[in-house]
Amino acid sequence: MRIVVALGLAVLLAACASVPAGNYEGVQADASGGGQQYVRVTLKPDGFAAVSSAFTGRPSRFLAEGTWVEEGRRVRLELEKQSLVFERRGDQLVAREWDRSVWGEAGPGVLQRVF
Repeated sequence: MRIVVALGLAVLLAACASVPAGNYEGVQADASGGGQQYVRVTLKPDGFAAVSSAFTGRPSRFLAEGTWVEEGRRVRLELEKQSLVFERRGDQLVAREWDRSVWGEAGPGVLQRVF
């Protein structure tokens, strides 16, 4: 009985520790003073990653592709010309490291997993 319980607990902990592949989205105020910035991160099970961003009221959009890896509670994205690091909090990715020349001081923000 103890072995079954221990095995079940180990499987449950492993499932909780893993970052689920999928789409994560967030919206935050545009640091330049007008509108909002929409950010979407796509993580595929094969390690592919894509990040897109758009601002309300602006015709330009940002899209970068690359790879992602899980490092404990952190998710590192290696994109074409930049890296992003997020911390996983349940169904959220919280930006921790980013290129401030691309994202500004606020960064990509907090992203919520969407189903």
